[in-house]
Order: sequence, then structure tokens, then C-alpha cells
Amino acid sequence: MTQRILDPHEIQARPASEIPFIRLPQRGSVFADRAARLEQLAQGHAMQDYLGFIAKVAHAQDRMLGEMPPLALPPAEFLSRSRERGMPPLDPNALKRDPLWCDFLRRMLRYLEPQTGGMVNGVVRRLDAERDEFYEAQASKLLAGISLGLDLATAPLIGAGLQVVWVHLVTTLGVDAFRPIDVPSICPACGSRPVASVTRSGGAENGQRFLHCSLCSTEWHMVRIKCTSCESTKGIEYLAVEGGTEAVKAETCDECGTYLKILYVERDPRVEATADDLASIALDLLVADTGKLRSGQNLMLIHGDSEE
Repeated sequence: MTQRILDPHEIQARPASEIPFIRLPQRGSVFADRAARLEQLAQGHAMQDYLGFIAKVAHAQDRMLGEMPPLALPPAEFLSRSRERGMPPLDPNALKRDPLWCDFLRRMLRYLEPQTGGMVNGVVRRLDAERDEFYEAQASKLLAGISLGLDLATAPLIGAGLQVVWVHLVTTLGVDAFRPIDVPSICPACGSRPVASVTRSGGAENGQRFLHCSLCSTEWHMVRIKCTSCESTKGIEYLAVEGGTEAVKAETCDECGTYLKILYVERDPRVEATADDLASIALDLLVADTGKLRSGQNLMLIHGDSEE
């Protein structure tokens, strides 16, 4: 069965009412799908060991989400006020984290520990032995994008725990809890930056582009051929690694000097934002040569010098 792909003019002409504004993650499969894609991409990859490790982390996330204890939800008045002000109601910098998330993170680490070895095992064990105060301080730095004092070795594990918490929150509240916000370049659910954008296929979503949140895995609609950072439609170009997959490209913007990867489901139905972003580091290196800066983030691979 063949499926016709809409061209950009047809996409722009689609009635807005036909296009879903937001797509919440599928609670029962979001992390399992990520793990499966990582395992597939790891085969023969230069980053095979790391992709394999993050696949194990995703399996642990899937298990922990299924065992998630009841966590405190934002008060109804807070949610209502956020919607009225066009703000993301689950902004991690505005919400007080339920202290139970620290115990939950330790359970995830103890599930992971016997599956790891060498230096990775040492990192997992070291983080397991830390106090709640360390978890909270590191989480705050990671969520705020602060590199000073951030433990880069444990950051992906802290990020993994936070992702499970926020997927739990968005799926518990449900789609009706969220509205479009004043800043379309950040997640309308939690205000985090996207890890990549994904063009969907089939039904009302056919040919439509959605940004994929790096924290809560929510996706929100943004028309194509528009910068996901500054919203300019000028100077948009697409770069790909020669001889690489056509399902992952870098959408660059000359107006603001940034880029974000774009994934095409119609070219590979198995793409998964976090996994494919990790596995396409070569594309980041290619774009870096042009001077463009990455506008998104991937909590499973934090770059930078924690001492600067």
C-alpha cells in the first residue's frame, strides 16, 4: 500500500482544526520503544557501548514508570493560572518536586547496577550512594541548563529519573490539562526544549511536524520549513551526512544561527527522537563546522565542562 506524502504547500493549507495541537507520550510504550530503537541503532555503531547502555537505562525507565508510586500533582488552581497566563503548567523550574522521586531514582539505579560493568557500574554505584540533597542539586542544575557544578558522568542518570517523573505527570493529567503557550519553541506541558522534531505520517498528522520534548516526551505541532527556535522562514537549510540515513537531517537557520534535527517517519517508521538524535552525533559534528549552535537538548548526552 502506497501513501502519498503532502508537499509543503498542501501542508500549510490544511485546516488547523484537523491537526492535533499536542501529542502526549504513550505511557505503556514510550521508553520500551526507545530501548528497542537504541538496541537496533547500536549494532555496529561507533557508539555501540553507549547506545547499548542507554537502551538499558530506557528499559529501566519503562519498568520504573510501571511501578511509579503516587506523586503529588500540581494544585488545580496552579494549573488553571498557568493556562490563563499561557505558561507551561509542569515547568520544572516552577514546580516543587515530590521528594519521593529520590527514592524512585535509587530503585532505578539498583535495577541497573547488575546489568553494568567497569566504569559505568562505578558511576551507577556512586550515584546510588549519594544523598537526596545531591540528587536535588544536580536535578536543578540539569533542568536549568547550568553546567557549573554539574556532574557530567551522572547527569544522564539524573535526567533519566526526571524523564520518568515528567512522563508520569503529563500522562496522569491528560491532554485536556494543556493549552498552547506564548512561546511555541518550548514544550507547552513542561517548558523544556525539544530534542528533535518529527514529521508524522497517516491520518490528520500526515506530513505534519511535531517537536519532541527532551523531558516529558510530549510532542507539539509546528509547521514545517520554519525555524524551531526563532520561527523565521528565511535561510532554512537541511544538512545530512553523505551516505547516511535520509530519515535524519539537521534543519539549520541562518537568521538565528541555530539548528535542530528533523526526523522523517515516512522514510523510516522506526525513528525515535531521543535514540536517533544520540545515534547521529556525526551530523552534529558536520553542522558544528558551519558555526551553527544546537537549539535543543538531549538529557542522555550532556556536553560541556562542568568546571567552567
